[in-house]
Amino acid sequence: MQLARRTSKTYILVATAVMSTISIILDVLPLPRAVWGMKVDLVGIPWVLSFFLYGWKSALGVATITSIYIAMFSTTGYVGAITKFVATIPMFLVPALMIQLPFFRRQESRVYGSVVVITVAAVAASLTRLFLCTFVNLYWAIPFYYGMTPDQALTYFGGFVPLVAFIASLNLVQGIVDIYVPWVLAFKLRLSQYFGTW
Repeated sequence: MQLARRTSKTYILVATAVMSTISIILDVLPLPRAVWGMKVDLVGIPWVLSFFLYGWKSALGVATITSIYIAMFSTTGYVGAITKFVATIPMFLVPALMIQLPFFRRQESRVYGSVVVITVAAVAASLTRLFLCTFVNLYWAIPFYYGMTPDQALTYFGGFVPLVAFIASLNLVQGIVDIYVPWVLAFKLRLSQYFGTW
């Protein structure tokens, strides 16, 4: 009976709403900002935790609701909302796709309890994040924020490799926080055992 309640649409909907609220609360915390408008934050933690507990659809719902809030009410506006969304969704979508590979016998959240599996997933997600963030920053965020063309931005940073290194430095620590803090909460503190649905 308890498992049936957990997997009901109402349970997932309420869980998604609660996680979205937590994410929004974390967004308003007075944490320091990095350059180019990027904010060092904890917003992505509930997104990835939602994935570990309720699956990728719930996580995507939390990401979407939080991004709409950021676009409408945060000082970073829709630029911050879009860049945050693009940067963070690989942290749960890449692991979700990874366990569809045929050598995973089970497609359930406890697969990620393995340090090896979550580390491989984190590396793959971080590389995807770096690729997406490089593209979005070079061709949209930097031109919008600073009025530079992509060529001017590359000249400013001294080439493509220094630009990638700069973007990686902004996203590396954030990516680690986004995936490992939820992992500890879900599998070391056993939230997945008490609240998980898959």
